[in-house]
Amino acid sequence: MLPINPLVRERAFEQRVYQLAVAGEAIKRNTLVVLPTALGKTVIASLVASHFLYNYSNMKVLVMAPTRPLVLQHRDTFMRFLKLRPQDVQVLTGKYAPSYRLHAWKGSARIYFATPQVVQNDCRLGLKLRNFSLLVFDECHRARKNYAYTRVAEAYLNEAPYPIILGLTASPRADRKKIVELCKALHIEHVETRTEEDPDVRPYISPIAMDWKLVRLPESYRKPREILRGMLEERLQKLSSIGVIKKDPKYVFRTDLLKLGDELRYRIEETPLEEERRRLYSIVALQSTALTLFHALELLESQGAYALKCFLERVKQSEKLSHRAIASGLTFRRVYEILDSLEEHPKVNALERILLGQLSGKPSSNIIVFTQYRDTSSHLVSRLSEVGISSARFIGQADRAGDTGMSQERQAFLLEKFRKGELKVLVATSIGEEGLDVPSVDLVVFYEPVPSEIRYIQRKGRTGRRRFGRVVILATEGTLDVSYLRASTKMAERMKSLVKSLNFELEPIARFGPAPKESPMSMEVISEAEEYAPIEGRAPEVSIELELESLEKERLKWFNREVKEVAKLILMRTLRAGREGVPVAELSAELEAEGISPGAVGAALDRLHDEDQVRRVGERIYPAEVEVARHRPREIHTFEVERILPGKAILSVDDKWHLVLMPNEYDGPRQLIKKGSRFKAAAKLYKLEGKLHARIYAVKEAIE
Repeated sequence: MLPINPLVRERAFEQRVYQLAVAGEAIKRNTLVVLPTALGKTVIASLVASHFLYNYSNMKVLVMAPTRPLVLQHRDTFMRFLKLRPQDVQVLTGKYAPSYRLHAWKGSARIYFATPQVVQNDCRLGLKLRNFSLLVFDECHRARKNYAYTRVAEAYLNEAPYPIILGLTASPRADRKKIVELCKALHIEHVETRTEEDPDVRPYISPIAMDWKLVRLPESYRKPREILRGMLEERLQKLSSIGVIKKDPKYVFRTDLLKLGDELRYRIEETPLEEERRRLYSIVALQSTALTLFHALELLESQGAYALKCFLERVKQSEKLSHRAIASGLTFRRVYEILDSLEEHPKVNALERILLGQLSGKPSSNIIVFTQYRDTSSHLVSRLSEVGISSARFIGQADRAGDTGMSQERQAFLLEKFRKGELKVLVATSIGEEGLDVPSVDLVVFYEPVPSEIRYIQRKGRTGRRRFGRVVILATEGTLDVSYLRASTKMAERMKSLVKSLNFELEPIARFGPAPKESPMSMEVISEAEEYAPIEGRAPEVSIELELESLEKERLKWFNREVKEVAKLILMRTLRAGREGVPVAELSAELEAEGISPGAVGAALDRLHDEDQVRRVGERIYPAEVEVARHRPREIHTFEVERILPGKAILSVDDKWHLVLMPNEYDGPRQLIKKGSRFKAAAKLYKLEGKLHARIYAVKEAIE
């Protein structure tokens, strides 16, 4: 069991035995923590981080999460649980330029919060993870194939002498192969898992009532259903007759069609024969139309006429040949006309009854309705407003098929209204399932079952957090809804047993260095962090949010100031080198040896390039004027600045004469026009009113 150290704010959270036990194991080796939603994975992460931050004060900790809102949420949670000063914390997301991020990684912060994409990109740009004692991967079930988590873990294992990884998830999948793949991707050595049935967890679990509501499709849906099913079966029969589908077409599902598409595209890439490629492309077109029709049929049965009409309108407007063929067939069979006359899907009325019943019994209820489709979310919000239920769509940031995404500011605004009870119902797509700080709710409604144990667990976990919760799943009889419902519940149970058996298969990883020597934090630093302790009744992130923002602005200001100075330094060295140029790698190494961060060097080079003061040719940089001078038939002279006067400068030329230089007669770096500066430049000398003047076209090199 992990002992509490002075860095932890003991009164900020409820100390649970299972959390301390899990954290105690996680500090020893690379650990995967599998806990149902709301059992405190972030608390465990903060406890583990406190161990490394306190005991190894010369090292850093990195916490990653898939989205920026979740990154910020973790930062706030860690500051609530741990005694951290604002200067100890650094958030790095795609909001910041790569050059600034590379600079920030070298900064004095102790704990970094970042998205995995940013960490992966910065590793490519030169970030080294050797000085991190712990990496935390939240929602780590994403660590598959080419996802950034996999690349970051690999870089950490290669660079850190004694790496420790903590993976957190509520749902690592129900497929043994995929769970093993996850463990390999994160180099997991040990698994800590708990379920609601474990004796040390049971006291903290609120009961959740599960309820299925089955509805029947109206008779009016029979005709369009038969048309769509007939068009689908026609294409499945063709795929079967060609031989690319091996099973009975009656038992072909979406996953089969998706797998077939992947196989066909692979064969197209591999075959050298143009005739074979043309044949395969025609099969891909057939597979694509079958998949589109399968989706259309599922929308009709599970979502209703509104969602199907929205989808088929997009099909009609599509430029794809496969979509045009479908639209033509549907038009011929008058499906578009039939959909206009269909009655509402019975799920809508069932949902209204469920919500009205919940709110009449408990008016203060918070409710989330989950649906896979944005079109459905729009329709449901419209219908709920008609019966007097205050609701809002809660969708992701991306734009989809003409539907503008929701900004992070709008998401935060809606969540705040939801917390305050000003908004009773959120109709959410998958964005509400994972990651965002959605408060615990009294009722969760699945508008449709999901064929995924991960999404099933994530949806269900939004209720029963601190009080009794209820889950209602709507399903249409005699459709895939029922199959998906049974599959997701079975997979969730199977996942639990698979995870518990993993420790018999996992083995220790090879580390190429000893465990770091302990170097505990000073009590002076910890005492200073007490200033940021939570104010009674208010979370610390509220009280120090302005200070964090101010600190970040100050960091950016200092960075930009450093970039400006480094740019001057690089320009002078480049000018002194003249036609010889300066090797970029050599220059960067010299500046880094002088304590300048790679990010500042990169930003300075970009700045000089953007201002057209230097040019890069291969691996060397040259003064921009060097190339200009080559193309102008001007004489090269040596100049020295003797005096700076208002509106002009007095220079000596070739150690022989004195001349006047006007600002509009000089094309070169302004840094050179200062007393004592010497440089060679392409110029034309001329007399004006008896005085010698110069027109300087291009500086060739600076002279020390």
